[in-house]
Amino acid sequence: MGYSSKDKVIKAAIKVFSKKGYDAASMREIAAAARLTKPMIYYHFKNKKDLYLYLLETHIGTLYEGLLGILNAGQDHTTTLGRIIDLYDETLRSDPEMFYLIQRETTGEGRFVELLTKKYFSHMHIQMAQFFKDGIRQGAFRPSINPALSSLSLIAILMFHFSQGRVVEQLSQTTAAKISSRDAIHGHIMSLFVS
Repeated sequence: MGYSSKDKVIKAAIKVFSKKGYDAASMREIAAAARLTKPMIYYHFKNKKDLYLYLLETHIGTLYEGLLGILNAGQDHTTTLGRIIDLYDETLRSDPEMFYLIQRETTGEGRFVELLTKKYFSHMHIQMAQFFKDGIRQGAFRPSINPALSSLSLIAILMFHFSQGRVVEQLSQTTAAKISSRDAIHGHIMSLFVS
């Protein structure tokens, strides 16, 4: 089954934006990478900003919806935390170039961090902080943790583990413990929060 022209544009745009960033990437380069003409890109996206935001919002929006689905599933807090860890891990691993593009936008001189924070990240953070607060109140999580900082720490650990995977693998070879496996990071995160 072949890709549609829109699919080709999306795949090429992820590749170009993740390597060059928003400012340095050009629609000409994206068209060349997609093996399409520029007018074909403009058929699907009105401009570079529209294409870039589509990529970011599609992927971050999918993560956000997944997170809400897990938080609203009504499972116990420990199971829910495990599912959240799995969601982030699977999301980050499923499309490394897209993850790098998002990371580049959020950790560098990103042009759209404010928009993404207002639309997604602040809501995700509020939901996660409330999740930790409820878990503390119900005795599932350590009473000493700060719910808001726990929300940020969880994401930071997962993003570091994924983005610095090669470093973590090398460090894993210098210790007796296997710190680069999914099970190791999952277990460690659980031990940080669970009572």
